Amino acid sequence: MGRPAPPPVYRDDPDAVSMHTTRGDYEYDDSLQVDDQLPAYSDHAGPVSKSNIPSQGRASQLPEDEYSVIECGNTQYAFGKPVNTKAVTFRIDERLTEPSCLFKYISDVLTVLPPKPLVQVHGYHWQTVRKGNKKEKKQVVDFDIKLNMQNYLGEPTQDWCKPRTVGSAEKALRGGFRKTVAKDPKGDLEVGDLKQDLYDWCKEYCNSNRMLKSFRINRTISGLDTNLIHQRIEALIRQTNYRGHVLITFPIESRGVDIYNPHRINRWRTTPWIRWIFYLSFLWLFTWPLLYFFTARWAVYTVDWPFSISMSQSPSGSGRNNRKWATVSEEAWFLKHRKLIRRLALSGHQGNADELDLDEEYEEPRAISGRSGNEHVDTAVGIIQAGVAGWNAVQRGMGRDPDGWGADC
Repeated sequence: MGRPAPPPVYRDDPDAVSMHTTRGDYEYDDSLQVDDQLPAYSDHAGPVSKSNIPSQGRASQLPEDEYSVIECGNTQYAFGKPVNTKAVTFRIDERLTEPSCLFKYISDVLTVLPPKPLVQVHGYHWQTVRKGNKKEKKQVVDFDIKLNMQNYLGEPTQDWCKPRTVGSAEKALRGGFRKTVAKDPKGDLEVGDLKQDLYDWCKEYCNSNRMLKSFRINRTISGLDTNLIHQRIEALIRQTNYRGHVLITFPIESRGVDIYNPHRINRWRTTPWIRWIFYLSFLWLFTWPLLYFFTARWAVYTVDWPFSISMSQSPSGSGRNNRKWATVSEEAWFLKHRKLIRRLALSGHQGNADELDLDEEYEEPRAISGRSGNEHVDTAVGIIQAGVAGWNAVQRGMGRDPDGWGADC
């Protein structure tokens, strides 16, 4: 089989804005107007209607991923904080042991499918409870809101999708368990600028005779001003007189794809119930070091998805760089979502907010669980309790709760 032509390799723009871009103090201008129409959120990689995306947003056609996607669980909490369990997904398929097939899958599918950046707004407080003669504190989650920003990334073009392989002088996983730089055929360290293309790496991975091996595709987000979004959302939450703890994070789902060779041990390690057996029995204390040292790893290919890119310096001489956004700016994104975030926080929403109305002021109050066995009594109690909850949310939203809500107690 002839060698396929590799895709063009792009180098990172040294002036690109990073995920941790810092800015000065921001002033909230509520008079700023933006288009209220939002793109539809979807994890499906098939056709997307142009009427549901920003005018300069996601491509109307994205390739289908024909290989089975293996995930390792839903959102979990560790020490009271949310953990991103969907950061890495896995693929195991016999066809991906052939270099041309692996190369085509990575370049035609994984390269143009974007990761899923999220904004997660987590509010909680500590409540003192009595157990017997002792008092202890437990964490109460007041709200946990997830907002999907995937549709605000650009199209898979040279500006908005930048794939690259590692250079010879970069430390990376090149078929071992630790990061190294490239070596020449004589075994000496390579000091030139020569670099292998994607097909060369796919061929090296597939031709390796190691029993356990994996190939990682990294997908990153750059040019996103998380500081601005964090400040805007926290100020919005505090305006409701919320007295609890606010944790705003920016997890990225599917930021990594690991392709494993179809060995039975690799199939076991990606099976959720088998993983949980090892976690609960503490067998992972023995198996994890063995897997770490005996698995040959390649992590040499990265695709960067800029939320914005740096342009020429401002002609005013202020020293700031002009930025070009893939779809909308961080400020415009916040203005589109501010009503939704406020409403969901007041109503105690927990979960994704992908399909909810942006403009509705208050969600229909939810009835508090608890049944008496009598259908009419349960209906009446539910209406009263839902009305009280809704009234409390309205009072909070109007600032008529002077003592605030969600404080430690």
